[in-house]
Amino acid sequence: MRPTIDLSFECVLIGEQVPDAGFYAWDIPDNILYADSALAALFGLDAGLAERGLPIENYLERVHPDDRPRLAKTIRDSIIGHHPQQEVYRVLDMSGTYVTVASYGRGFLDAAGSPNRYVGIVIPAAHDMQGITH
Repeated sequence: MRPTIDLSFECVLIGEQVPDAGFYAWDIPDNILYADSALAALFGLDAGLAERGLPIENYLERVHPDDRPRLAKTIRDSIIGHHPQQEVYRVLDMSGTYVTVASYGRGFLDAAGSPNRYVGIVIPAAHDMQGITH
């Protein structure tokens, strides 16, 4: 699946208008995900709340039900395997429409070797499967 994901990033970046990329940092032990306003907009969440931090479940609830198990597994596998995660999935935006996004993330360990932080970026995918409403 990696070639498709790489293509998504490339297509968005060479397009006429580059959409806002959303950045996040997940505090794994406290289960709080801090995100910028671009990520909040992609996921249909309040920007002020996202910047102050929300449980990751608030974001996963916005992921299309068909995509949620796959996304959760790739994140878990990335944390356990200490490797980057790349995925394309659909999220419910503020308008109630599912939009396709491409994400890249990576986990980091604390001094004791336990998962501590997970940071990444999410961008709208160039080949969006819009039109799927909630």
